[in-house]
Amino acid sequence: MKNSKSLLSQHSFPFLLGVVLALPIFSTSCRPVLEADAQTPSIATEIITLQTNLTKNSTEFVGSLEAAQIAEVRPEIQGRVERIIVSPGQSVDVGRSLLVLKADETLPQLQGSLAALDVAIGGRENALKALDIARAQRDTARSDLNLKIINTKRVQQLVADGALAQIYLDEVLAKQDAARNSLKAAEEQVAAAQVAITQADAKIREARAQAQSSGVSLGFKNVVAPIAGVVDDILVKVGDYVTTGQPVTRITQTDMFYLNIEVPAEKANQLKIGLAVELLDPSNGQQLATGSLVFISPTVKFNAQGILTKAQFQNVNSKLRDGQFVAARLIWGVQPGILVPTGAISRISGKSFVFVVDKKPNQKGQPVVRLQPVELGPIQGNQYQIKSGLKTGDRIAVTNVLRLRDGAVIQSHN
Repeated sequence: MKNSKSLLSQHSFPFLLGVVLALPIFSTSCRPVLEADAQTPSIATEIITLQTNLTKNSTEFVGSLEAAQIAEVRPEIQGRVERIIVSPGQSVDVGRSLLVLKADETLPQLQGSLAALDVAIGGRENALKALDIARAQRDTARSDLNLKIINTKRVQQLVADGALAQIYLDEVLAKQDAARNSLKAAEEQVAAAQVAITQADAKIREARAQAQSSGVSLGFKNVVAPIAGVVDDILVKVGDYVTTGQPVTRITQTDMFYLNIEVPAEKANQLKIGLAVELLDPSNGQQLATGSLVFISPTVKFNAQGILTKAQFQNVNSKLRDGQFVAARLIWGVQPGILVPTGAISRISGKSFVFVVDKKPNQKGQPVVRLQPVELGPIQGNQYQIKSGLKTGDRIAVTNVLRLRDGAVIQSHN
């Protein structure tokens, strides 16, 4: 037995010694982990305190843009295209030459136009003479009527006194009526002469315009821009023969656009002229421009049960195009609410969260953030409307959000 105890003690001593020697090693290897935890650095982030703002009650639609004015360019005469002065996409002012045509008109046509102008001028001169005669006849008739009115009054007095018989009064009354009719006829002649002068003036203008057109068509004819805008595709080439009224291009006025929006009929009672409308960038939903409703159709489309409305927009940075489909937000009104910067939103498993500063610091008195689920409304500028999950006075992190986690210690700067 003694030997066995001695043997045990001999084998146990190295084992116990190993355990004793190993303890400092384990304690030494654990100490850096504990110290690292105690020295976890805080994450710098900007903190904002949420306040009550005005949020927009809105609905998003897709509408088509329509240029405020588009003009088809058509030559006034027929001829062959001699030169093309502008290029598609070029901005032009009103009256700018676009094409030059070699007119297909003859000298006899010009001579005929000039002869018609001479006839029209002669007609006006005759009308002026007729007016002078009619006025003179009118003045004579007026004087004759005034004389007969005076004579009638005298005869009436004599008949009343018994100095003349009634038959004399009847005669002067008849002459007075005849003079009045003559004056009326003379006044009608004056009016007819004035109408004739007006018609003669119109004929002169027409004849002069025809003469000018015929004169120009003997040489080269400029086809000019009827409005200021951007030249569309040019439909003809040099050497092509064009006829009067044939479309050769069109000019689109690009500084102002209308947006056609079909609003459901059930919202008819909310529609009114002047409602704000925002154009949205389809790539990121950001606001491109702000306009307002300028037209509301008085009828409802039978099949779609929609009401056509038009909003007017300035073409900001020339990004808008005629016929382009764009997203738009119709603002029905505003109400108090909470707005949060888009950069403060975290997406986890398809849900939205923000980091809210916990009202209670951790055990070491350090501020920490907690992950708070929120329900988002529409984007307003570069901010989200918050439907639920936050309230006025909450403090949230808005920078360095990707580094934050639930319970993270923060180093905030307001």
